[in-house]
Amino acid sequence: MRITHVSDTYLPLLGGIEAQVSRLAAQQVAAGHDVEVITTTPAAPGAHGVSTAVEDGVVVHRVAARVPGGWPVHPRSTAHVTARLRAAIARGERPDVVHLHMGVLAPTVQAALRPVTRLGLPAVLTVHSVWGGASRLFAAADAVARWSRWPVRWSAVSELTAAPLRRLVRTDVAILPNGLDLDAWRVPRTERADRPEGSAVHVVAAARFAPRKRMLPLLAAVASAVRALPDGALFVTLAGDGPERAAARRFVAEHGLGDVVSLPGRLTATELKRLYARADVFAAPSSDEAFGIAALEAQAAGLTVIAHSRSGVAERVVDGATGLLVPDDAALTAALVRLATEPGLLDGLLAAATTPPSGMDWPEVLKTTHAAYTEAATLPSR
Repeated sequence: MRITHVSDTYLPLLGGIEAQVSRLAAQQVAAGHDVEVITTTPAAPGAHGVSTAVEDGVVVHRVAARVPGGWPVHPRSTAHVTARLRAAIARGERPDVVHLHMGVLAPTVQAALRPVTRLGLPAVLTVHSVWGGASRLFAAADAVARWSRWPVRWSAVSELTAAPLRRLVRTDVAILPNGLDLDAWRVPRTERADRPEGSAVHVVAAARFAPRKRMLPLLAAVASAVRALPDGALFVTLAGDGPERAAARRFVAEHGLGDVVSLPGRLTATELKRLYARADVFAAPSSDEAFGIAALEAQAAGLTVIAHSRSGVAERVVDGATGLLVPDDAALTAALVRLATEPGLLDGLLAAATTPPSGMDWPEVLKTTHAAYTEAATLPSR
């Protein structure tokens, strides 16, 4: 199968969309498909122009412009996408499907969708982000362009992201979850008595230190929990980097949390696995988490999860059975205290966490994605 992915953001940027699209493309190549990615993300900061290279077996076509702030946008990206697809058709290499990946700000994908369908190419569009207030803008655009009526197989990475799309298109929206090599993330558990952090309940998080990820509110909840707990009951590691990391370091110093909180910076996958081997709980405090690939990695490693009850992570958690769901920061603090003071609760959650969520391993994700491609090919052109 010839598959063309279109995504404004791609590696070397790091985020949910970038990770999923690159991994999905690589998995499809490994399965024997002919895969191309078209993106407006430059290969390196400051790079610009049109380039094509093979990266991890995937043909990556980049249309990069010099834009203030380094945003991955290009004023003529739609023309480039259309021209490349037309050229492929002329060579006899017509894509069997064009898979477009959309966040909130995705000008290339949004503008290229209609030209793709007008070329008669099967199209799948996947929403990867929580739209929030942007839903009203998309509804207004639909009132003008009627994009919800175009022949597209609509999809999203979670029910959270599917809900606003479903209200607009008024038809079925497929769930195409992010994929993960679950076996690669299974790690042998180090019991608390043998850990360098001591016998404390070890809570971890791995996220960008940015407002949407809510790492600073998580730190505030940790500080409140520590005040309610005996010394040595809780240890917290917050891995990641970003614009709020300096503020996090100041918070730890100002609140005397140096012996309780570790901020090691961004960790590699191997370093995260080593961290998860000696941890108990993964915290995902953001309600704007569309899917939560980092939480899935932790779940695959055998950790239980505290997640915001309105997040995409919550869809993989049974409250009180496989993790804890919290509606706000006060409940997050209470959950941390419970996990550190109710050993029966934590032991039960960890026992249930030995079975990772279903449907997220790559063979299953590839099968689900291929089904969406097949359905896209049956849609009438219009």
